[in-house]
Amino acid sequence: MHNCHWQPLALPTSWSTRAGWLLIQGTLRTHQPRGETRLRWQCRRGIWYEQILPITRRGTLQEMVFLPMGANQLFLLASSEGADCQFEVIRLARISSQESLWRRLRRVWPFYQRLTAHKRRRLGLSWHLWFTDLQQAYDLVGKIRDDKPLHAYEHWLANFDLIQHGERRAIERLLARWNTLPRVCLHLVNGNDNAARRRTLASIAALCYPTDLVTVVEHGATPSQTNRPTGEWQWTIPMGAELAPAALVWLAHQLRQTPNAQWIYGDHDLLDDKGKRNAPNFKPDWNETLLQSQNYIGWCGMWREDGTSHIPQNEGECHGWWLQLSSQHETSHIAHIPALLMHLPAAAQQPDDYENLARQLSAFPAGVVVEAAPHGICRWRWPLPATLPRVSVIIPTRNGLTHLKACIESVAQQTRYPNIEMVVMDNQSDDVATLAYLEQISSDYGVRVIRWDKPFNYSAINNAAVREATGELVCLLNNDTEVLNPLWLDEMVSHVLRPGVGVVGARLYYADGRIQHAGDAVGPGGCADHFHSGLAADKPGYQRRAVCAQELSAVTAACLLTHRQLFLDLGGLDEVNLPVAFNDVDYCLRVGEAGKRIVWTPFAELYHHESVSRGKDATPHQLARAQRELRYMKKRWAQRLKHDPAYNPNLSYDRPDFSLSHAPNVVLPWMS
Repeated sequence: MHNCHWQPLALPTSWSTRAGWLLIQGTLRTHQPRGETRLRWQCRRGIWYEQILPITRRGTLQEMVFLPMGANQLFLLASSEGADCQFEVIRLARISSQESLWRRLRRVWPFYQRLTAHKRRRLGLSWHLWFTDLQQAYDLVGKIRDDKPLHAYEHWLANFDLIQHGERRAIERLLARWNTLPRVCLHLVNGNDNAARRRTLASIAALCYPTDLVTVVEHGATPSQTNRPTGEWQWTIPMGAELAPAALVWLAHQLRQTPNAQWIYGDHDLLDDKGKRNAPNFKPDWNETLLQSQNYIGWCGMWREDGTSHIPQNEGECHGWWLQLSSQHETSHIAHIPALLMHLPAAAQQPDDYENLARQLSAFPAGVVVEAAPHGICRWRWPLPATLPRVSVIIPTRNGLTHLKACIESVAQQTRYPNIEMVVMDNQSDDVATLAYLEQISSDYGVRVIRWDKPFNYSAINNAAVREATGELVCLLNNDTEVLNPLWLDEMVSHVLRPGVGVVGARLYYADGRIQHAGDAVGPGGCADHFHSGLAADKPGYQRRAVCAQELSAVTAACLLTHRQLFLDLGGLDEVNLPVAFNDVDYCLRVGEAGKRIVWTPFAELYHHESVSRGKDATPHQLARAQRELRYMKKRWAQRLKHDPAYNPNLSYDRPDFSLSHAPNVVLPWMS
């Protein structure tokens, strides 16, 4: 729900006699996602008009509006989600037609240069639009400039999902150019509803794909038709579901990109009782740990026929089937199409049933126990070895006794994992009480206190500590964290010992109980930013991803577990280029580059009071250093920042909040 109010603005009196361009400049301040910002005015006949005003991520408004003669009673609406916002008007003035022309050109040109040719086409921002309709080009750029989260799904569909008549001809030409196309068998299940059956068959008939390459098998119609794969690729479709017209075009395109793929899945959305599309499920790229937590793929998966005749009959069977396929194929044989391939009736979605899943899987990995968890997910408890590896918990600090004490006491008294050593890296503490406490914990808890008498360099401090550590595993832990769950370290160790896992991160909370960290997005937000930050602890987040263990691109070093030898082999944190910020993200990306996985688990829980002892960057020197680190990250990981495998390119890259993108980074095969 939006909190909003109309703010009256004083128009120059000249509008009573002639029309013209109005320049409005201002700033919007809010701590919550904002709603639309609108300008409203009344004309002589008493008719009201409105125009949406785009506002940048920094809260800056600088827009031009053409007002007719006689415009009066000007109002501005600023709104936000769940909290009041403040809007300050800095300038409100008439400008000439020449200045308006110059300002619009100056707005459009940089955006035109920045966008790829594909994004220009999808937005309709052609080069000749500057000359034929500059105002339309200006309005299109305003949609990208506007930082408002895009929640109106029907508007997104109209702009980015509907196939126009001209596009169908382009698809036909594209398919004609391709030498070979895959044959597909569509298996229709749960066919008790004739109306639902007709809807599904109608969507199949409307596919932009050669009909001789598509076979439809209705399971349960006659015994001879049951479990009879008749195509190279198999896809189970519940009656009532509708396929996107280009669904099989996407399959053929994906196979040209990844010809060795054995299993391909796509995105889907839901249909309400009236057939209206809603609740898009924009999925990450292949994510085994997330699939173990929930059937995030749903019905929208296709597999290459390998001699088996197994056809899942419900979503629960699909979950088990996907897990079996994942155990049979290499990661390189699994592909994700970031496009809406299926529209699914809400009734076809079923809650995950961990007991049914356990019955379906012939064998879980040795020692794994699967159980139910909140929000209908499956929790996989990974086993710990009989001889537990030693974990060195590394805690850098400088003074900050209040938080340091809470951190040390919680680790020492609440952590059940028995084989740990605590290493405190004291970076020039000079507070008498803090120094006394450091002496005390050495005797009380056997904490190793190592003096680091050099200027603050987070990377160097941790690197030195890891070299001194005696554990096989090292846990980087901020001094402003506090243990919530006694089994936090058991949970993290159980994941990091899984084959191929290099790093594990935890679920961190603000002091008020809201989520502070649920893993890091890399790319969305500009460089790196936390997922689900500010979400209430009892909320599941986007597609339940705030409560599911999953693989991500990075996690914060406020609580990060890794293998000591891996850390040393990769050179640890970058103390030259990233002495303070982004060093954890950079390390995780290098771990991923080395072929290891980064896992985040919601079942390791701690408070994080965030940068209490060091504080925020404020001085010119600190701000300059922060900019250097940001520039380094953008240069070092330029390609990686363009796409986060854990974050769908149809979602906003302005911020990792899972809102819809104003300019999806998805290239349509027939428009490339």
